[in-house]
Amino acid sequence: MPVDPTTLRIGVYDEILNSGTVPTAAALAAKFGVSAAELRLTLAALGIGKTILVHPSTGEIWMAGPFSAAETPYRVTAGGRTWWANCAWDMFGIAMIAAERATVEARCTDCGAPMTIVADPAVPPNDDAVVHFLLPARRWYDDIGFT
Repeated sequence: MPVDPTTLRIGVYDEILNSGTVPTAAALAAKFGVSAAELRLTLAALGIGKTILVHPSTGEIWMAGPFSAAETPYRVTAGGRTWWANCAWDMFGIAMIAAERATVEARCTDCGAPMTIVADPAVPPNDDAVVHFLLPARRWYDDIGFT
């Protein structure tokens, strides 16, 4: 039986939020009772789009916005869990989705200086930090791996 797209999406995000890890196709396949190859094909064919993206070479989940399956310069921790954000924008999104105060460890992309930022969904940011985007938002998905 094919995997329901909504159930799959919820399963992916539940796993990420609970464990801090993006699930593999094999783990999802076992959960949904299908083969890993079938699960990869299902992920690719779902057209989930900008929410869940599969890696073009492996078919594994590459990004489940705002979460990255790979280590990035944006480490987010809260409640004993650690996640990787795809970009500076997404590091705040993780705190919002987790619905708890999070600590973000990042580096300035201009000078490389380490930065620690508290992201609290209940309190607007008041630091003097600036986020610089290399591309306008309308072009982010032209090459999401670069962006």
